[in-house]
This record gives sequence, C-alpha cells and structure tokens, in this order.
Amino acid sequence: MADTIIHPLASVEPGAQLGEGVRIGPFCHVAAGTVIGDRVELKSHVTVFAGTSLGADSIVWPNSVLGGDPQNKAHKG
Repeated sequence: MADTIIHPLASVEPGAQLGEGVRIGPFCHVAAGTVIGDRVELKSHVTVFAGTSLGADSIVWPNSVLGGDPQNKAHKG
C-alpha cells in the first residue's frame, strides 16, 4: 500500500474522501464532498470543487479546475 501524501501548502477540507496512495501537490485545494480515487496525483495549483469524483490512477496537471461551472457566458446552469 502506498501512503497518501499531502503537501503542507495544500488545503484538503474535512469531508473530502481520499483513496490510497493519493498525492496532492502544493497550492491544491480539495473541497469537502469530493471523492479522489486511489493513486490519483494532483500536481500543483489544482482546485477540485464539491461533488467531483476522480477515478483511480488519474493525473491532474497544474492550474486545473474541476467541478466548477464552465467559463461560458451562454451556460445557464
């Protein structure tokens, strides 16, 4: 089993579910109500909003925002 590693400059809210072997890099924010699968890696500056699930073995690259509204003025919710 791999250990989960959370960088000291990352923020993981209580209520976020982290799998085994997760790696969360600096300046990442993981909201309560998220599910992060086994061996997922968040490189740096990643935001994961509530209600988002990431499957096992995913890699999320720097400056990604997951689970938020799209940046599209035509989006109606």
